[in-house]
Amino acid sequence: MKISVIHGICVRNDAISNAIADNIGWLQEAGHEVVLFTYACEHAVPHRLVRDATDIMIDTHFQASDAVIFHFGIFYPLFDLILLVPERVRRLVVFHNITPKQFVGAEHHATIDKSFAQMGNMMFADHVACDSASNLAVLRAARVTTSASVLPLAVHGQVQPCAAKPGHADGVLRLVFIGRLVRSKGVADLLDAVARCLQADSGARIALDLVANLGFSDPALVEQVRSAADAWPRLYGERVSLRLHGDAPDAVKQRLLLDGDVFVLPTYHEGFCVPIVEALSAGCRVVCYDNSNTPAIAGGLARLVPTGDVALLAQAIGAELALAGSPAWRQDGFAHFADQAWRYAHTFAPARARHRLTALVADLVNGVLEP
Repeated sequence: MKISVIHGICVRNDAISNAIADNIGWLQEAGHEVVLFTYACEHAVPHRLVRDATDIMIDTHFQASDAVIFHFGIFYPLFDLILLVPERVRRLVVFHNITPKQFVGAEHHATIDKSFAQMGNMMFADHVACDSASNLAVLRAARVTTSASVLPLAVHGQVQPCAAKPGHADGVLRLVFIGRLVRSKGVADLLDAVARCLQADSGARIALDLVANLGFSDPALVEQVRSAADAWPRLYGERVSLRLHGDAPDAVKQRLLLDGDVFVLPTYHEGFCVPIVEALSAGCRVVCYDNSNTPAIAGGLARLVPTGDVALLAQAIGAELALAGSPAWRQDGFAHFADQAWRYAHTFAPARARHRLTALVADLVNGVLEP
């Protein structure tokens, strides 16, 4: 069958874009002819760059499509095209949630308001696939009554459990953060908490690595991280390092997770949160705030901290660092945890997500799904 996929962008180091690339690849492997329509594309998928909805409407592939898949996580004009899809064509929306405006700067409030208003377009879909139960709850809270289900994202984790961490041998405890440097990800809280750990324990040796998509980051927070990277060695000496890996390739991110002892993400809102699962797959302990989808996605394997409490965040990081440095952890505890965490993360393996998506699209086109 012919399938059109529509989203504003499909770029690297972006969770929604990665999901789009996965979806297109799986549908192609299932024998379908798929084309992405977007403003910008950095992934190696069949795509056509467009200026507006008119470019899509006159396209022969779109006109002949059996299904159109829209991905939605923030306002973009092309999503209004769902109102004009021919009645015979099945319409699927993949909903990735919207960051509430209290967690973004005032300059983004108008866009967030437009995003929540545009959620109403989902009433014109035949089905909505939500990344998580949290997203489904948001959908229903917005009074969108369209048929919907939960379709978890794929997580490309490790092929086997992590065997050991470098810190077990050199005594340097490695912290990792992955995410945009924006207010909602709690970057300022992270820097504050790690500084408190260094002040509380004069013997602690810490390496903090941050992986971030700089193109989608707040310049002020990027500068704050870089300033801390310059200041911390002067304040705490050689026992600390802070490195910012802007727009790092996946290989660098995976290496940092495999080396990392603790993954810290003091995020204020998540619709799914792929990095938490990636971290667990790599044998990292996880510390995160207890909101939105983080308790569910962590699967009982994370240390949850009351959202916004930096003092407790510092205590949690300190406790995890003490655990990671203990002889009992290095002898037996780590191996048990790494195996348990990897098995949990493997439930989000791409093969499972692929089966769920292709089956959903087939059922949608064949009229199997109930309204």
